[in-house]
Amino acid sequence: MRWKIVAMLVCVMFLAPLVHDAVAREEMAKVEVFDCFGNKIEEREISAKKLDSLERDIARGDLDVLGIKHDFGFSNYVISYGRGEVFIPLYKERSFLRLMLRPIFFNYFDGGFTIIKFGANYVWKGSTIGDYGIMFRDQCGMLLGFIGLHIQISWKLHPETHIFVGGTLLAAGYDRFL
Repeated sequence: MRWKIVAMLVCVMFLAPLVHDAVAREEMAKVEVFDCFGNKIEEREISAKKLDSLERDIARGDLDVLGIKHDFGFSNYVISYGRGEVFIPLYKERSFLRLMLRPIFFNYFDGGFTIIKFGANYVWKGSTIGDYGIMFRDQCGMLLGFIGLHIQISWKLHPETHIFVGGTLLAAGYDRFL
């Protein structure tokens, strides 16, 4: 009887790690997240069960599980300096400190830089570092729903200098240097 108990304990000692590995080894799936331009943003490994529930949630239209922002707001912070032209439809003043709901089109053909902290809404053809967009030298773009400070400095022999500091509802930019 004693030998049977010892034999059973030895078998359990050898089989327990195999059973533990079979239970603990859950199938993992590799998930990659891309932005609209095809750049890889994130890569994770999640369990197959979590992946199935994630797929079901997305199929039902619940996109909150992805962590994507869909709201509009003053979500893009802007610092822009450049020499060139700025066109604001139906607006003649040179500088302002207020909310401007009209679109602001800028074309810095004589150099400049623009730094934007991205929020929810942007279309960007320029360099990005994390969630900051950067454009140097010749560039053009549009700001919609700008709130902040715009300074225009006119020169007789050079293009006008423009400075924007504030936030915007929607920012679109194109860096001609890249």
